Amino acid sequence: MESTYFITNKNNQLLELINTIDYMATEATVEELDCIVRLKEELIAKDGIHVSPEQYNSIISILLKFVPTYIKEVS
Repeated sequence: MESTYFITNKNNQLLELINTIDYMATEATVEELDCIVRLKEELIAKDGIHVSPEQYNSIISILLKFVPTYIKEVS
């Protein structure tokens, strides 16, 4: 039995994620833009349901770009 991964829209979490991805697209380099747009389109098409582990990794990578460098460098 395969697990189903999803992003709930409770408290508008899916909408907030898509808005964050939209914002990130404005800050992205040309190389990053294709991946970001593809991720957004997949999330919208699936309505946040049946999200793959790879998509979760992409989401985390996108969100980590918002973390200030001085926080990332703390060891």
